[in-house]
Amino acid sequence: MVAFVAELPKALRVRCDETYYSGLASTRLRLLIPARELARRIPVWLVPLEEFVARPDLSHLGRPLAVVIGKLSSDEVIAREPLLRKLIGAARRVSQDWPLYADLSDDYAALGKAMKEPFLKQYQRLLGTACEFTVPTRALADAVRRDARLGLHVVEDPYESTSAQPAKTGTGERPRLAWFGRLGEVNRAICEKELLWLAERARDRPLALEIVAQPEARQTVEVIAQQLRRVHRDFQLSFTAWSIAATEAAISRCDYVWLPQDFRSAWGRVKSHNRLVAAIRGGRLALASPIPAYQELAAYAWVGEDLAQGLDWALGNPREAAHRVAEGQRYVEGRFSPEAVGRRWADVLRVPQMAAAGREPA
Repeated sequence: MVAFVAELPKALRVRCDETYYSGLASTRLRLLIPARELARRIPVWLVPLEEFVARPDLSHLGRPLAVVIGKLSSDEVIAREPLLRKLIGAARRVSQDWPLYADLSDDYAALGKAMKEPFLKQYQRLLGTACEFTVPTRALADAVRRDARLGLHVVEDPYESTSAQPAKTGTGERPRLAWFGRLGEVNRAICEKELLWLAERARDRPLALEIVAQPEARQTVEVIAQQLRRVHRDFQLSFTAWSIAATEAAISRCDYVWLPQDFRSAWGRVKSHNRLVAAIRGGRLALASPIPAYQELAAYAWVGEDLAQGLDWALGNPREAAHRVAEGQRYVEGRFSPEAVGRRWADVLRVPQMAAAGREPA
C-alpha cells in the first residue's frame, strides 16, 4: 500500500470512486487527487500526522510500498513545530525500510525568510535528511535542490475541473477580469501593486475585476477598492467568498483571468502551473506574470511583466486569444489531467503495474 501523511482527523482508506475535499488547494492537488488516482492500482491510506508519529511502521494498515509526507501550509508548519520535529524522528526510524517522500509546493526556506519564521527553513532541511522530495515545478526543484539530499522528482499539479469550457474572449465595453486564490500576507502586496498599475494604465477604459478569496480577505479587498477609486473612477472591484464552485463561476463570468505573481522573489517565482491551467480549462485567456511555470505555457496565454499591456493585446487580438486557449486545452489534457498526473506519481513511487490488475504487492 501507499500512505499519504497529512493534517487529517483520522486514518482513511481511499476509494477511487469517491471525491475528497479540502479547502487547501495544495491538499487537493498534491494529495487527495493523486491518492484517488493511485487507489485505482494499489491500496492507498490517508494517515494523520499524529498516527504516523506514534506508529511510523504503519503495520496496522498494511505493508507500505512508499510513504508520502504531504505538504502543509506555512501557517501549519509554524503552528505544529513540536509535532513536526517528532515526525522527522519517526521518518528517520523507518527510512531504511521503504522509500519516504516529502511533497513540497513552496520553497519553505524562501517563505521563512519573507515571513521571518526560521523554522520553515529548518523543517525543509530536516525533511531532506529523511525523504526524497516531490515538487510541482522545475523551478521549485532548482530552489530546493540544496536540501534534497536523497532525491528529487517533479510531479505537476492536476487540474480539478470535470470538463473544459468553450474558449471565449471579451467583446464588451467593460472588460471583466477575475483573480482567484488565497489573498495572504505574502501576496497581498504584489496584487495591490499590480492592480494600481492596471488602474493607472487603463484610466480611459471602464474595468471590472472579481476577486475570489477566503472570506477573511473581504476587508482587504475593500481597502484596495478604496485606493483604486482614487486612481480610476470607473474600476469596479468586487469580492466573492472562495469555493471551487465560486471559482469556476467567476472564470465563466469573466473575459480574462488576471494572474499577477512576484516573479522576482524567491518564494513567488517557484509557484505551480495550477491557476493558469484552471484558466485554460475554463476557456479564458490568462494575463500572467513571467514565472517559469507560466512561461512554459506562454503559447496558450499572455505572459509578460506588464499585465496592462497584456490586456491591450488581448482586446486587440480576440481571435488569436481564443485560438491560444483552445490549443492550450488540448495541451493540458495530456499533461495535467488527473490520469496523467496519477501515472507520474505511480512512476515516482514505483507502484508496480501488477497493481492495476488488482494484485496487491507484498
